[in-house]
Amino acid sequence: MSRKMKQIMLAVILMVMMCAVSPARKVSAEVLNSPQQIVWGQSYSGELEDAQNTYEYTFTMKKSGTFSLAIATEGIGKTHTGLNYIKVSDMYDNEIYTASVSEGNGSYKAELLAGDYKLSLCAGFYTGCKFTFTASYKASGETRSEAWLSQNDEKTMAFTYKAGTTYKGQFAFNETTDIYKMKMTKNQYMNIQINSKIKEMNVVIENTNGDIHYIQTGVTPGTRKYTFFLPKGTYYITMTKGWPYSVDPNYAGMYTFKTTFTDVPKTTVNKVKNLSSGKLKVTWKCKNKATGYQIQIATDKKFKKNKKVYDAPFKNYNNCTFWDLKKGKTYYVRVRSYVKAGSREKKCYSVWSKYKTVKIKK
Repeated sequence: MSRKMKQIMLAVILMVMMCAVSPARKVSAEVLNSPQQIVWGQSYSGELEDAQNTYEYTFTMKKSGTFSLAIATEGIGKTHTGLNYIKVSDMYDNEIYTASVSEGNGSYKAELLAGDYKLSLCAGFYTGCKFTFTASYKASGETRSEAWLSQNDEKTMAFTYKAGTTYKGQFAFNETTDIYKMKMTKNQYMNIQINSKIKEMNVVIENTNGDIHYIQTGVTPGTRKYTFFLPKGTYYITMTKGWPYSVDPNYAGMYTFKTTFTDVPKTTVNKVKNLSSGKLKVTWKCKNKATGYQIQIATDKKFKKNKKVYDAPFKNYNNCTFWDLKKGKTYYVRVRSYVKAGSREKKCYSVWSKYKTVKIKK
């Protein structure tokens, strides 16, 4: 066999193999109507009886909220009465919500962001029916409504949150994350209260410097309270759905959160006492939320002259002793508590206590 003939035979074999492995062409569903724009509260009817038949409608959510569908079906002599499924998708045909529809009356709800959507009513094999449906819409009342083309799901798109206020948010079927940006003007404990109707949420709080990072998982329905220490700076509060948010409608719904703030706890000097040989003992009141304490002594009220400093690194420390003090001198004593925060363990201090004095007589 000549080389040319072999090449021709090889080319034919390759073409046959390529045809054998090529995927079958998908049969597109036939849309039985010109897609209509849904008017809220108006009834729409039709008949489906073939697995490739579909009715399509469009609707617009001006604000984020709940899309509700009340539908009734009746038989037309098929083996099964009903729709194979209804489907809500965005205008890029991304599927957001599906549900099967059986004979009789049924109601369905989908939490959606503001935007334009498509509703598809699809028949199945050996299934058919006449149908009538009415659609309605209720705004969620979010503090700031989201659209599916404009979400606060990235830090660059974060909504501004004013510390100390109450914010109302929604997790729609077509979103997983809400991000808020907040400024802290001083070092404080932030107390956050979350009221949720969602099966499970997670909360992440982090600053723009990247050294403060808190994660609170498993936020369940009801009222939940958490406390985090936040040094002065700018923060992102990220709310995410729990898992499996993509398939369970219970992971969609409304939530609210509000914040209150508490200063680093101020402590007080309990007692100062001159011990023997130029020693001075200081005792102070411990604070549960403190990490440690800083104690200063000096021979003037402004704490400039002959100043000495002691660091007590544990919250349960309540006394310290200074040595080598000058006999005949009066010493001023004050204390403040601090909290360590972040990966760098930055010390964030309370205000100073009122000072007490003691004269070194020994």
